[in-house]
Amino acid sequence: MEGFVYEDDSGISQTPAGEPEPDAVVGTDRSGPGWKAIALIMLIMLVGLFALGLYAQQWKKSVWVREVVFSGNHLLSGDELKRKTEGLVGKNIGDVDSKALSEELMTLPYVRRADVAEELNGIIRISLKERLPMARLVRGEKVQVIDTEGYILPWRDHSSVSSLLRVTGLKTSKAEASQLSKARERSFTVLREVIDAVKSTEYARLLVRDIVLSQKNTTYFSVAGSPTRFIVGNDGDYKEKLKKFEIFWQKVVSKKGLDGYATVDLRFAGKVFAVENRRQSSLNKAP
Repeated sequence: MEGFVYEDDSGISQTPAGEPEPDAVVGTDRSGPGWKAIALIMLIMLVGLFALGLYAQQWKKSVWVREVVFSGNHLLSGDELKRKTEGLVGKNIGDVDSKALSEELMTLPYVRRADVAEELNGIIRISLKERLPMARLVRGEKVQVIDTEGYILPWRDHSSVSSLLRVTGLKTSKAEASQLSKARERSFTVLREVIDAVKSTEYARLLVRDIVLSQKNTTYFSVAGSPTRFIVGNDGDYKEKLKKFEIFWQKVVSKKGLDGYATVDLRFAGKVFAVENRRQSSLNKAP
């Protein structure tokens, strides 16, 4: 019977006489021309990379630094940065240590990161990432800046800094692997959450001027022109507390005046506890 395949007990298929043997699996021979072509391409690429490396080394030996260009600096002046790169112009670009230069720039308090790139035309391009000021920190007569990561920075006379909220009572300590001081985590968390909540409001962000941090759940803020302490505590939920502040301000303070209350406690759900300013109250009662 033509085309019949018999399988014996040993499981070996037998092909009838005259039938061609099944084709061998194609592509298992690695000694064919395909593999040789791939090996040749890889060799050419390696030689090209090696030649490129040699060219780069020779290029560095023949190029001199003609200019240092900075980008990303908004708070730092060009003069401050140039003082950190004095002596680079006219120097062989191959002698410039990019890592050391980056580390030197990062000794400036407001520099968070500095990326250094050397270009074929002799320009050293430095891209800076500055720290972002979050609030003005006042300790006695000393005014500093606290950034969004909690680092304490020297004061800088800049419009983006002078308009920041004023903060007192912040606890700080020496930061690891840095010359800067840093806010203690618990204290900074409260401050950041209060500031974020203030920024998210419609009216409170226009009124709040000072934040006073306290370790006894009595953190409070005040507004411009008023001695009233608006207590928000240290236990979160600041957006809700600020909503109560806005309602209280519109319905009560706007009628009673800025000096009407000594404290307004916003810490309790659904309630506001206000203590009148005794001095102002007695003045109102006087004939």
